[in-house]
Amino acid sequence: MTPTTKTGAGVPRRGRLRLFTSSDATAKPTRPVSAGLQLSDIIGNLTITRGGQVTAWYLASPVRWSFQSMGDRNSLILAHAQRLAELAGHRIHIRVTHRPYPVARWAADLHAGVIDPLPTWAQYLADEQRKVARLPLDDKVVYYGVRVGRITSAGRAVQKLVRGAVDRQLKALQRDITDVDRIMSGPGMSAVPTTASDMDWLMTRSLGLCLPAPLDTRPQPNDRWRADDLHEWTSGTEWTSPSPYSGHILVSGDRHGRRVTRHVAVLTLGRMEWPAIPESGHGPWLQSLDQLPFGYEASATVDIREATEAGNEILSQLDAVRHQVRHHREHGIEVPISLGRQAATGREIEDDIRSGPTGLSARTKGWYRIAISAPTEEELRERITRLSERYGTHCAVQHPSGQYALAREFIPGEPLASDAYARRMPVRTLGGSLPAVSASVGDRRGFNLGYTSGTARRPVMWHPWHSQEVREASGLTPILGTLGSGKTVLGGATVYHTSQMGVPWVVLDPSGPVRRLCSLPELRPYSKAIDLMASEPGTLNPYRIVPDPDPGHYTAELYRYEDNPRQAADRAYRQEAQRARGIRRTLATDVLMGMLPPAVARTAETALVMHKAAERADTSVHGSPRYVIEQLRKLDGSHSEHAQDIADLLESAADLPQGQLVFPSVDGDDQYTTRHWRLVVLNLRGLALPSTDTAREDWSVEEQYAMPLLYLAAWYAQRSIYARDLHDRKGLWLDEGHVLGRVSSGRELLRKSGRDSRKHNARFLLSTQDGQDVIAAGIENWIDSLLVGRTTGIEAQRAALRLLNVELGAGYEEMLAGLSPQAHGDTKRRGDREFVFSDGAGGIERITVPLRHRPALLQALDSTADPHAARAAAGPWSSVGVSEEART
Repeated sequence: MTPTTKTGAGVPRRGRLRLFTSSDATAKPTRPVSAGLQLSDIIGNLTITRGGQVTAWYLASPVRWSFQSMGDRNSLILAHAQRLAELAGHRIHIRVTHRPYPVARWAADLHAGVIDPLPTWAQYLADEQRKVARLPLDDKVVYYGVRVGRITSAGRAVQKLVRGAVDRQLKALQRDITDVDRIMSGPGMSAVPTTASDMDWLMTRSLGLCLPAPLDTRPQPNDRWRADDLHEWTSGTEWTSPSPYSGHILVSGDRHGRRVTRHVAVLTLGRMEWPAIPESGHGPWLQSLDQLPFGYEASATVDIREATEAGNEILSQLDAVRHQVRHHREHGIEVPISLGRQAATGREIEDDIRSGPTGLSARTKGWYRIAISAPTEEELRERITRLSERYGTHCAVQHPSGQYALAREFIPGEPLASDAYARRMPVRTLGGSLPAVSASVGDRRGFNLGYTSGTARRPVMWHPWHSQEVREASGLTPILGTLGSGKTVLGGATVYHTSQMGVPWVVLDPSGPVRRLCSLPELRPYSKAIDLMASEPGTLNPYRIVPDPDPGHYTAELYRYEDNPRQAADRAYRQEAQRARGIRRTLATDVLMGMLPPAVARTAETALVMHKAAERADTSVHGSPRYVIEQLRKLDGSHSEHAQDIADLLESAADLPQGQLVFPSVDGDDQYTTRHWRLVVLNLRGLALPSTDTAREDWSVEEQYAMPLLYLAAWYAQRSIYARDLHDRKGLWLDEGHVLGRVSSGRELLRKSGRDSRKHNARFLLSTQDGQDVIAAGIENWIDSLLVGRTTGIEAQRAALRLLNVELGAGYEEMLAGLSPQAHGDTKRRGDREFVFSDGAGGIERITVPLRHRPALLQALDSTADPHAARAAAGPWSSVGVSEEART
């Protein structure tokens, strides 16, 4: 910052940095900029001013607010207020800034974590970097500075002669510092003393106020800075004013090899009338700044006052109000409404001070500043308006003069610019500011899933295999949402991104649109869409699609914590082999029962003979449903005649095209198909799935056979994770999960996929319309992450919230129904789809999944009917039955 001449009111005192105005263009710097700062030393997390004031700085841990219960939110506010109350007698400085996460670093980390990506990976990564660069990929950093005391002027003089003089005086303050350390580390703050890097960042962002943040911080050899070290932050930075009494200042600095200038305005919060938080539905009042579509810096200077001290002042003011009220009444004059309101408010404050909760009756006096910037004055005015609208009628946002002095408050150690606009409030109200609340979900390791659209707008990265490889968690991710919520787009986007990363996927696509992924140019050479309805006979043989366990997956190393690892591994292998035989028997029974007429399948006698025949049939991987028919014909006794009838019905079903997929003519092995391709989409085009509202008695023959074929196709897809190496990353996506949970074999499939996903390093996506299907399937305990789209119906909403572990009845049901709202106008479709994302590591946020930067991918995953597209493909004369050839 260049020290220059200030004109107009509020001329700074001698020895402080002065302001350069446009009318003083010939002014020359006469002294180092550091001479104008009050700050003189930084020792560890302590800052010392020229006047000897010592402030301890702490870094607050991020706090989650989204989707917390009302009780948890109140607990956060009260815990924060309690910590503040324990600092009574101290002045604290709250600084909110942001630390950017370089997009290039994210891309480099993502690239380092992929294994054998596709040849188009380099272009894909470049495209994703451009997309992410348009979003604020940064972390909110919240500092608390607590004034802990003062060193004497004598010690300051001795410092020049004896290097350890300050250290000895600081040692005398150690008891107070230790006490503050204890308070700041408690619940509600969870703050830790700042490191050298943290202090460097605080000074960088304060002296370069609102300038673009440097992407790389300087290396710090130690944690001690003296006055002559401050040039590292002030060199090349200049604060000027475009005119006297201007409503903003110009901040210029060198960033990334070029000179950058920003118009910076400092606003202050005036009169406040906050509704009850969180009961009113409003969030923390300082955290709401995160919802601004542009960057900001915040600074607050707060005096935490003892209840008795503040009470005496308030009671004195209240006495004055009472005298005025009495004076009006003595003269028979009606008491003004404003005066009556002041008297009522004073009585409430008096009661709060005298009988409020222990430790929370403290009062605060604070000054709250917000700095925003823009490249131009016009844009800055627009942003000031946006900020005022952000707080609405709950808080008056003031734009005072003396901008230079107000901006100085953002620098550690600088005094208040003015005592004006002081806000007095209970410590509980200040506790409701919660500046450390942040939108945090996902990780910084994986592909860009989208961006948060609730409390803030931040990119959301997700690495679907980090849970299995690092956190040793499951890989099950249900995708919930009603029709049109975007489940297909979300699942398809996940498959696309991770296929680029080199991960093989098998997708069960009952309705058909996902097969278009295989036609994208970048995926076409490595993908295969298989039409199961046109496959070889026996492709969906229920005995063959359930593989035997691989002995190589049951090594002693995996059971090294058992008393006898080798014996434990053998026992686990035998149990899994036995479970596979049981699954084949159950699956074959369910499938064959599904091929019988409903009236026949419901009888107890049918269930009895089918159970006996399945028990006697071969349950190895070489088995066949035809063996069950053979056993039915061999049954004797009182049920033999009925068994013969069932066998005849199944023989007839085996002759149908759908039945031929189940009953093999010969045995074979087609696992090479799923192993060879990176992306395999199993398609069931032409399969007529019955509506959930249709009774089974009303199903057509096609619908009757469709159900067991879907079960078998799901098992066929699931088998793929066992055909690859145990440690390789792999993915499985099953659609129509609500259908799979209707029978025992389908529920067992879902449980097995969820249970085995960690051991086999597989990400298992399960799309379904209702969370109740997930609960009924018994896989709730294996859920790692969860994505919930637009959900209607109170029971479906409650089930989704239960899976999210979110409180019922707190208004989140309406929020689920409002995701991905319909665009205004009946001719417009919904835009980007929204989901609630629970990342499995404690983060839950509302996110938006955009694909506009990849129009080909979006078009491929679009499952909405478009008759115009079909007509355009067929030609303009198709509607009247005339071909192009005939017309010409």
